[in-house]
Amino acid sequence: MLLECKDSDKNIILEYIGKDYGKCLYIYIDLCKYGLDNENFNAWIQYGKNHEITAVATEYYKGIQVYSKNADLDGKELSEFIRQKNPPIILGMKETIDTLRQYMPGYREEVGTVGQLKEIKGFVNPKAYSAGAGELKEIVEILAEDEGIGKPYGFESLYRQFRERKEEGFGRNYVLRDEKTNNIICHAGTYAEIAELAVIGGVITAPEYRGKGYSKETLGAICRELLDEGKDVFSFYYIPSAIKMHQGVGFEKIGDWAKLIK
Repeated sequence: MLLECKDSDKNIILEYIGKDYGKCLYIYIDLCKYGLDNENFNAWIQYGKNHEITAVATEYYKGIQVYSKNADLDGKELSEFIRQKNPPIILGMKETIDTLRQYMPGYREEVGTVGQLKEIKGFVNPKAYSAGAGELKEIVEILAEDEGIGKPYGFESLYRQFRERKEEGFGRNYVLRDEKTNNIICHAGTYAEIAELAVIGGVITAPEYRGKGYSKETLGAICRELLDEGKDVFSFYYIPSAIKMHQGVGFEKIGDWAKLIK
């Protein structure tokens, strides 16, 4: 049974998550930040036969997040509901996404890692800096062209999200620029933040600058600032080069993360 949540259900979800928030970061942070009275954020609880919670699903803009503590969700029921929403992307721990995948034709699965940073390793580029709101359009133009990062959302949706995060202090953006052309070489940001934790997102280097270590240096810069503020820092990464980069900065694996992309 799947029931839409009201703001009064917020604590039920948080109790279900408990200390496991590293495996459902966006669900946890969005609940803490927005509650369930925000028009862009909605949540549903799936209950089993004995009225135990088997899964939580949330929707933020077009994306769907799913969390099941014991991977005991009813995949058929939840996937039927998700198909009605027709999201471009669905995210969760791999064992949860694998349960949904068989019922989601037209989606491809991409598997990666969710990791946590304990301490900074390696070189931090001192020229990487925190970008202002006026630089967001330039940043999003780069991200929106990348199939694995921004393209599923589209430029307009992604730009709205970035503006909203910046305005609400819910996200920050670090960039490194070419000193000759002033073009953005690299970007690393946070896609969600609350007082105690932050989630890294949108780490990308412009194609013509790749292979020179700029991503690692820029990621290190934003991560150092976050750690200095006392936050727990998490990130998601998928391809071998990103795994190597995150490990080089100091991230340690929590588990396998996956997304279904339409």
